[in-house]
Amino acid sequence: MSQSLMQLLYLLPPALLLWRSFAFGGNASAICVPVLIMAAGQLAGGLAWLTISGEDAPDLVASAPVLASRLLLAKIEAVMGAIALVFCPFVIALGFISPLGAVVAALGIAAAAISATAIQLWFRSQAKRSQFRRRHTSSRIATYAEAFSSISWAATGAMAASGSWLAVIMALIAFAIVAGVRRFAPAGAGNNRAEPVPA
Repeated sequence: MSQSLMQLLYLLPPALLLWRSFAFGGNASAICVPVLIMAAGQLAGGLAWLTISGEDAPDLVASAPVLASRLLLAKIEAVMGAIALVFCPFVIALGFISPLGAVVAALGIAAAAISATAIQLWFRSQAKRSQFRRRHTSSRIATYAEAFSSISWAATGAMAASGSWLAVIMALIAFAIVAGVRRFAPAGAGNNRAEPVPA
């Protein structure tokens, strides 16, 4: 919890900027959008690692009479639900200041969270939750890919919020990073057993 909450500290600056914008009528979307997107990518990566790789009782979970693909889908839904719960208030508040910024932020948060979760899925390896601090040592490719993906989506959001067409180029770069890292994923990554496990 402490490590995940530490990542939420990144949300304090945009919260302060949004509050000041309401109070003084400023425009904080150009700063808030990339910060929110970057924070969403980092938080999603940490939560995805906890749900996908950091299970303390994987054998117990695998013994459930449910398809392995359904278990994996439930884990992904849990990550996305947590991201939505944390970031929806910020997006709604941003919507009162800049509707375009809110839409860009929502799309960027979703893209960064999906990218980080996918990277954690492709490079998953079983570990204990107590190893959360050392999760990035397992795969340097996944670590750098997650960081560059979040940065690219944040840059895309910043440019889109300012109305620049360079956002399209940055989005293509972000897609290229995610597609490129998929090629380096270990063999069999993302393959799920479709047969039910007897109870």
